[in-house]
Amino acid sequence: MNKDKNLMTVYGLLENAASSQKEKEAIFDLTRRVSYREMKKDVDMFAATLYSLGIQKSDRIAVSLPNWYETAVIFFAAAKIGAILVPFNPKYRSHEVEYILKNSEPKILIVSEEFDRNFGLNEAKKIVPSLISVRFSREGLHAYEDKVDGHVKAAEVDVNDDLFCILYTSGTTGVPKGVMITHRGVVQSAHTLAGELRCAAEDVFIISAPLFHIFGMACNLLCAVSTGARMVLQEKYHPVQTLKLIEQEKVTIQQGVPTMFIKELEVDDFESFDLSTLRAGMVGAAPIPPSKVMEIRERMGINLCQSFGITETVSVTMTLYDDDELKITQTLGKPIPGVQLKIVDENRVELPSGQTGEIAIKSFGTMKGYYKMPEQTAQVLDADGWFYTGDLGILDGEGYLHFVGRKKEMIIRGGYNIYPQEIESVLIKHRKILGAAVIGIPDTVLGEVVCAVIQLRNGAESSEEEIKEFLKDQIANYKIPGKVVFINEFPTTASGKIQKMKLRDQVSNQVCGTV
Repeated sequence: MNKDKNLMTVYGLLENAASSQKEKEAIFDLTRRVSYREMKKDVDMFAATLYSLGIQKSDRIAVSLPNWYETAVIFFAAAKIGAILVPFNPKYRSHEVEYILKNSEPKILIVSEEFDRNFGLNEAKKIVPSLISVRFSREGLHAYEDKVDGHVKAAEVDVNDDLFCILYTSGTTGVPKGVMITHRGVVQSAHTLAGELRCAAEDVFIISAPLFHIFGMACNLLCAVSTGARMVLQEKYHPVQTLKLIEQEKVTIQQGVPTMFIKELEVDDFESFDLSTLRAGMVGAAPIPPSKVMEIRERMGINLCQSFGITETVSVTMTLYDDDELKITQTLGKPIPGVQLKIVDENRVELPSGQTGEIAIKSFGTMKGYYKMPEQTAQVLDADGWFYTGDLGILDGEGYLHFVGRKKEMIIRGGYNIYPQEIESVLIKHRKILGAAVIGIPDTVLGEVVCAVIQLRNGAESSEEEIKEFLKDQIANYKIPGKVVFINEFPTTASGKIQKMKLRDQVSNQVCGTV
């Protein structure tokens, strides 16, 4: 085993944990409890199964499963033989699934029964040579349970060059792009985050974020395994169940998207749950107002750190464990070790601290490119390895990152640039508001006008006039929404991000012509 932990393969992480933890519980997925020794045995057997089915190094394996124990086993088994994982959301619609399967050309597709209901096994058989069923059986399909009782040698893997997975972006801005991520990209992220959060084998992670997403995969599953910690896998996130599990399993680490933490605080009898074992965690994948970070930290008793990361670069920044309250609540932290960050103008020239521009990243975790998309890759990845995110930010004098918003979401109203997140961060302070999204809608006079889409807390009532009045003394007049729309639920990606393109389509018809 290489002494540099960052040069481990994904399978090497499990080997290491199984060697040191042996009979200690590795995973509880609400149906079974499995030790690290048992998990490695299952991984080795499934790797042998894949090999017996003709899977070799660099072959793609598509996986459409929820957060089950079997999902983790399949991830590590694929890594052992050097196959490339292509995980995706079991809830994806048929056109998304068809695109991913045709684009990635997997040799095997591993699915749950939910996949059959959503897409159809017969349709999948037309595209993929072989299918494996998990937790259900169907004639003509190889069952996961029929594992080969054998052993296959781990493949020789170059961690800097060989792919661990291809993760398809959620398609919020058009056709999904397959992000090619190396073993080092996820392994070094896992080790680094574990170090920053001071994780140890005694920790217990609750994993609610989906494993088919980079946050669930690298920042949760692999982070936990890198320290030999215990994991509680949630198949479907539900705030009450999460709070019960934290109490029951004595969870110490919770990492999630803002929506998860906020929904937990909203639970009626929140104060009745014993969360005293919670120690630390990370919130990321979507913006969160400073007031909410503070509320989570105080009411849950958790040393919650903020982070910034994207699929194309894995983890980028993080507030430090011992940072002061101001830095933790109002910034996304500093670049983690091994990551360089700069803010650039529209010509990609670096800007001084304090100025708003596009966030550019150079990192061990930067993708090799978009799968089969050289032109799109060249648009965002330069010859020196800098990735241009399309996100706007500011680096302060101490090197801490402040998030401003997406370049494409910027609203231009009568020549004025308006950043939606600035308005959203004010709106979320309103006691009646659970969630807020600000979008630009077409206007014949001003080009665009601001529209605030609001989700109220349970039982709350409000009006357009009340919301505008609330904003009046807190932001400039030209930033006050021309229209306020109330919504029961936001369209979101699996990682909890609001799909603003879909939201814009949803509200445009009722808003256009009324402003």
